[in-house]
Amino acid sequence: MRWGVGLGACIGGVVLFWALLTVAPPPTMQAVSAAYWQAPWGRDDATQTLGLVAYLLLFYWPFSLFALLSLLATWLWARTTPSEEMRAYVEHIYALETALKQAREQAENSAGALDMLNTKLDELFARTAELWLVVNPVNGIRRYNAQALQLARRHNPALQTLEGRALQDVVGNEELRKAVDNAAANGVVWQGEFQLPGLEQWFLAWVLPYGPDIAVVLRDVSHQHRGGDFLQNTELLLRQLVEQSVRPVAVLDAQWRYLYVAQKWPETLGLPTGQTLIGADHWAVSPTFPGNKGVILQQLAAGQLLGQQEERRTVNGRELLLQWFLRPWQDAEGRVGGYIFGVQDVTEQVRLKQQVQQAEERENQLAYADALTGLPNRQLFQDRLNMALAQAYRTLGKVAVVFLDLDGFKGVNDNLGHDAGDLLLKQVAERLKTCVRTSDTLARLGGDEFTMILSIREPRDAQVVAEKVLQVIRQPYDLNGKLADKVGTSIGIALYPQNGTQALDLVKAADNAMYEAKQAGKNTFRFAKSDAKPSA
Repeated sequence: MRWGVGLGACIGGVVLFWALLTVAPPPTMQAVSAAYWQAPWGRDDATQTLGLVAYLLLFYWPFSLFALLSLLATWLWARTTPSEEMRAYVEHIYALETALKQAREQAENSAGALDMLNTKLDELFARTAELWLVVNPVNGIRRYNAQALQLARRHNPALQTLEGRALQDVVGNEELRKAVDNAAANGVVWQGEFQLPGLEQWFLAWVLPYGPDIAVVLRDVSHQHRGGDFLQNTELLLRQLVEQSVRPVAVLDAQWRYLYVAQKWPETLGLPTGQTLIGADHWAVSPTFPGNKGVILQQLAAGQLLGQQEERRTVNGRELLLQWFLRPWQDAEGRVGGYIFGVQDVTEQVRLKQQVQQAEERENQLAYADALTGLPNRQLFQDRLNMALAQAYRTLGKVAVVFLDLDGFKGVNDNLGHDAGDLLLKQVAERLKTCVRTSDTLARLGGDEFTMILSIREPRDAQVVAEKVLQVIRQPYDLNGKLADKVGTSIGIALYPQNGTQALDLVKAADNAMYEAKQAGKNTFRFAKSDAKPSA
């Protein structure tokens, strides 16, 4: 097929070339030579050679066109009609790529399935009462559950992990070690019982080959090796611990029947006293506590551990705050044997805690508030000013520090008495509160001096506040029937950052501006001078 296409292409090229020669025959060599020597270029060898080639290509263009078309046809033919070997090679490469992609996807799916299987196994063994480990003869313990770590910590409390450690670090029993070695060497499954040295603890063990590893499963069967006296003494001890507990607690079986009850249990839950609860159904004697039975059972079945810190309930007509918890307990076989239910009346503790918090709040208020007016005092004013300047520095904002000194306050004290003066200061504080926003700070430094910290956008904002202050302060005051109508204020205003960037500089600038307002006739305001020198 390919040879036929090639032959056809050659025949077509010859026919096309013959037609071109017939339509446009090439010039003779004499014509080409004459045209070449008449051309205006140099006569050095390189120039002559290039010129001759160019003229030959120009005058014998059919040959040039034929060569170009031949090259193009050859390239297209080679591109569109690959050899059978090349086609087979490409198909082989494609098949290899497809197989490799499928193998990669299968490996990823297998790895995901293996990870999911391992996760499920970990969850399964975490919930079981048995102790289990996966041991590698060379690398030691590879996997384990919490029960195995708990047993190992009886000998070494500082252990954080068992991975990589020897089996003897968990279970120091020679018979078990030999069974694990035999399983690793010969694949032998082993089952038996053994006792831990120095402990009254017996285990039923299974040793199972698990690929290159060995699985070890242990079940605590100590209760089967203990006599009746031991079990009877254990039950008696448990009953005494529960009944004499300082906290109300009850132990119930899986059907919610009382097994052991603390003496304080009936009183705390408001149940009738003087009659035994042993064997009674908890939901029959207290159907609404700790809540809806269906919801509680559903939550416990889902593995949730239930409890509340401060649940408000009414017991015998009294409103109490109860703290309670509800936990399942397991029997020797690892099954849920019942529930441990603990309740405590925390009403008094919560009340005392609230009193302490209120006392601390009062102490903080006294430490940072003026005793007469309730406004922030000098210490809190300094803290607020530093915070405002730090915020303005971060946000490129502006702050105004305003100093006020009352005009006429001394006359009120001298003529009407100090009680009237204190009443005047309280009324001034209330009026000043109406001139600032909640985000601003109004403070009393002492005597008749007040300060403000204002967040502003331009100096005009501080001027508006100062004008409002002048207006409200000059209004008459009723001091227990005595009129004070000659009270005013002198105000000094310092701006950040124009008048300083430190709190001390701004306070001093505002104070100086306030004295300038007094010298200007009082009952007015002045801005600090921008060329004021900052303090050293």
